Amino acid sequence: MKFFELLDELKEELENSPKAVFSGKKSVDADIFLEIVEDLKKAVPEEIQQAKSLLSEKEKITANAKAEAEASVSAAKAEAASIIASAEDELQTRVSENQVVQDAQAKAKELMDMAESNAKEITLGAKEYADGILEELEMYLGDYLKVIRKNRSQLSSKRKD
Repeated sequence: MKFFELLDELKEELENSPKAVFSGKKSVDADIFLEIVEDLKKAVPEEIQQAKSLLSEKEKITANAKAEAEASVSAAKAEAASIIASAEDELQTRVSENQVVQDAQAKAKELMDMAESNAKEITLGAKEYADGILEELEMYLGDYLKVIRKNRSQLSSKRKD
């Protein structure tokens, strides 16, 4: 990263500057320092563009995870509706006999419970998947943010010196 190389160059210039005879102060070449500072100003936007790119990637991942979760939920609902419709058809054909009706009702309830359980399980899995992706992205962006804060802090302390 050019930004860090420029910071190293600035540090090296300061370290290699001659000290005044009766004080601990150093004499630096202002032109060299100003040139490096200008290069730093140009390098910072590159870092910001990289951060924007990461945020864009995060948004794409989030949108994909959400779409996958919605698709999974829709599929589970469709499957549940199909199972329910099948159970209702079964019930209508056996409605004439009492025991058959009771058996069909029990089967329909069992199928409904199973379909709801499947839908919940699929939804939970999709949410966990999306959360895992977001957690990884959050950790990555957190690390990147720490680097940026550290660099700003170093810049800030350099300006005070």
